[in-house]
Parts: sequence; C-alpha cells; structure tokens
Amino acid sequence: MLLVSIVLNTIISGIIVSFLAKGEEKMFSNNHTTIEPQEMEDELKILACVYDPRQVSAILATILAIHGSKTSPSTTYLMHLIELVKKIKSNLLYHEKENGDISDDDEAFGGNDVVDINNALDAFTEDTKILVQQKRTVSSFLSLYEEVCNEAENLQVSIILLPFHKHQRIDGKLESGKEGIRITNQKVLRHAPCSVGVVIERGLTTSFGFSELIESENIQNVATLFFGGPDDREAVAWSLRISKCPRINLTIIRFLLSSSSSSSSNLENEQIDKSGVQSNEKEILMSLSGEETVNDEIDNTFMVDFYNRHVASGKIGYVENFVKDGRETVECLKEIGDIYSLFIVGKGGRGNNSLTIDMSDWEECPELGSVGDILASSDFDIHGSVLVIQQHRDVKKGLIHD
Repeated sequence: MLLVSIVLNTIISGIIVSFLAKGEEKMFSNNHTTIEPQEMEDELKILACVYDPRQVSAILATILAIHGSKTSPSTTYLMHLIELVKKIKSNLLYHEKENGDISDDDEAFGGNDVVDINNALDAFTEDTKILVQQKRTVSSFLSLYEEVCNEAENLQVSIILLPFHKHQRIDGKLESGKEGIRITNQKVLRHAPCSVGVVIERGLTTSFGFSELIESENIQNVATLFFGGPDDREAVAWSLRISKCPRINLTIIRFLLSSSSSSSSNLENEQIDKSGVQSNEKEILMSLSGEETVNDEIDNTFMVDFYNRHVASGKIGYVENFVKDGRETVECLKEIGDIYSLFIVGKGGRGNNSLTIDMSDWEECPELGSVGDILASSDFDIHGSVLVIQQHRDVKKGLIHD
C-alpha cells in the first residue's frame, strides 16, 4: 500500500505541476508579438537598437514619430549593442602607443560611443520629454543576436528596430559598415520573437530628411507602400501609429496589377486634395472590394476596413498605382523618390507577386525583401529614408519568403 500510494502521488503531482507550469507560462508569455491586431489604445513596446552614434538620429526620429500621439501609449527601450573584441597582446607600453593604436576597449567596452549615445539620448529626452530606457549589451557578433532576441522576449516588446549596416556618405551613396552588423541583423530577422523593423537612413544631403523631425517643426511627408501580404499589413499598422504625430502627413500608396482591358488607369490622373484623399471615392472602393484587383481577399478586407476607418474621414491620404510588372513598379518608385522623407514597406510575404517578381535582378540585400532592397540601393536615387518591416510569424509554421 505504501508503494502504491507513492506511485499515485508521483503521477498526480506530476500532472498538477505540469498543468500549473503551462498556466504560468501562458500567463507570462508575450501576447503582443505583432502590431497589426492591436488597437490604438493598447500599449506598444519597442526595443530600438544602435551600434554606434551615427545611427542614433534615425532611430530617435522613428521613436519620436511613434510617440507623437497621446492616445496611443508607447514604451521604448534603447539598447546599445557593443562588439566584444578580442584584445591583441602588444609589447608596447601604454604611453608608447600612437593615438591610432589606442582603442576604446582600453578604457571600457564601447569607449566614447557610450558617452556620445548617452549625450544624444539626454538631449532628445530634454527636448521631447519622451523617456527612453537605456540598456547595453557586450557580446561577439556570433551571439549578439541572441542577446537582442532574449531581451525582446523578456521585455515583451512588439517590435525590434534595427539600424541598417550601411551609412550614407556626403555624396549620397551608401557605404557598408561592419559585416558583423549585417549578419546580426539577418539573424535577428530570422529568430526574433516579435516583429522587426530595419531603419535605413537616407536624405542626409537634403533639407527634408526624416531625421529633421527631431530638430525641425516642418511637416514630414511619409509614404507607406502596400503590395499585399502580412508584412505590408504590419507596415500599415505601424504607419497608423505614426500618423497620429501632428508633424507627419501619411499617404498609403497601394500597388495593384493592371488588367489587360485597361492599359492605363484614370486614377493616376485624379486630383488629390490637401489631405491626400482622392476625389473619386467610388472607384477606389470598387477596386478595394476586389472587382478590379487580383490581390488576396485578406488584403482587400484589411484595406477596405482601413479605408473606411481612416482614409474616408480625411485623416490619411490614399493613392493607387496600377502596374503590369516589377519593372513598372520600379519606375513608379523613381517618380515618387523625391516627394517623401520616409518610405515604409513590408519585407515580403507576398509569394510570387507579379508586382515585385521581376525586381529580384536588383538583389543586393535580400534580407530587406525585393522592394526594400531597391529603396536601399546606392544606385537607386531617392531622398527619403526607408523603414522595412517584417511581421512576426510562428517559426513552427515557417516564414513566408518574398
């Protein structure tokens, strides 16, 4: 009887402990790993990452935009990612080294970068009254992505913001930085427990760059490019958040496949009022309902709801571009390259979309998707910065590639 009671107690205890553990795991798990399903009143948690001071201005401008609305609460964490460099032994004494031989690691991990980033963040907080909680991690590039993903999971954030591994030169061209930064970004995109946004800063040679949002009172024209798929829907959800910022004028530009019966669309010649809303709303709603497009039903339902709630009231602009293939898409992007200071687009998840399928010939940074890769290319002359967003999807279900 004693042995039987021990066995029964062990079995029953194991079941109870397992049940309690699953309940606790569900209770403390992050239920907001994406932005799209969330309401505007829900708190949005963001983990923004920087590697060096050059990337701070673009990240802070993005943070300022998302904090522009008082009705949409946001909490932002800024994480300084520092590469753990192996120290090389030298026979020279410290005072015998040349200035170029003295690295920041001789004083502390991160060196002067830590001071510069702290100063920039302090100035940002003083000017905008936005509190950003600072964090710092030191690791090799091989495992730096794990630190980011683990921190994102612990903080239960909905999106991770990463700076692009290239930076803009004075002549406007993009110059590659450390390859380890690119590899880390790629791994974060692959393993992140939430959505991810990659910020490509451009427009530094013009007077209306998106980073001017911090220092200037000028209105920033922002365009969100919609081709279809979960990543583009996530981009629209992010755009809706920043549209509440009083200094941002948002326009949704939807690309649709032109039918063989209409080689040219009258929508392209329609007048747009000051808010960016087209005058012929009837034709827009017809195309949104699926009568003139072959886009997925989910995208149509999403855009119809978005149009009725936010565009019809005049709060957000809406434009449709009808194209035949990826080459015409590229031409459309060139035409609007000088109009907007920020382009927001989803990474991919569109399958074999005829709107973008021919754009793979330009492939330079596939981790940005076909459209993001075009906008971030040095050979593509645009004056606006770029934000490429990837919506989080369950790893077990597999990622949908562009």
